[in-house]
Amino acid sequence: MKKTNKYFLGEFIGSAFLVMIVVGSGIMAENLTDNLAIMLLANTIATGAGLFVLITVFSDISGAHFNPFVSLAMVLTKKLNKNLLITYIPAQVLGCLFGVMLANFFFEYPLIELSTKIRPGINIFVAEIVATFGLIFVIFGSLRSGKIVVAASVATFITAGYWFTSSTSFANPAVALARTFTNTFTGISYTNTPSYILAELIGALIAVYVIKKLI
Repeated sequence: MKKTNKYFLGEFIGSAFLVMIVVGSGIMAENLTDNLAIMLLANTIATGAGLFVLITVFSDISGAHFNPFVSLAMVLTKKLNKNLLITYIPAQVLGCLFGVMLANFFFEYPLIELSTKIRPGINIFVAEIVATFGLIFVIFGSLRSGKIVVAASVATFITAGYWFTSSTSFANPAVALARTFTNTFTGISYTNTPSYILAELIGALIAVYVIKKLI
């Protein structure tokens, strides 16, 4: 198999499972309880556990980015050939969209349904900048320690991020786009998706700047 095909499949499958885990666990939690704190806790545990496994499994296949801005950061720090962005980003976006459709299907929702969940406010915008900065910084800060440490660091950071940020730490434009198409607990209104993606880009670029200075 050509390397580009390997990278595409790795990022597609990993991104699909990531969104299936995020959205599917949110729907399951929503079905089982009306308590928002318990819903978020269930969603958090599933996402953290899923991230650890997915990063561990796919690190040696595609690098386990599952995130266009992680791939961009890798290019800007010369850890990824810029020509590979045309392989990585479509795989991540398509994988996330496929994942949300499967999660919706699992729980008998329409495959594609626009979310009505509003996530507005400058506070949320800033929180998403910080969440994305933190994610990128954690990844690069743990890279030299091996894939298990990276997997554990990312998983635990996102687990914490669900709780300490008002944005619940999407930190991923492909995930934000996919979550626009589920009208469930983890959804986001299309009116707020662009601001999330912009905040994530800002956070990623700040992280790259700081990483070049410190790491």
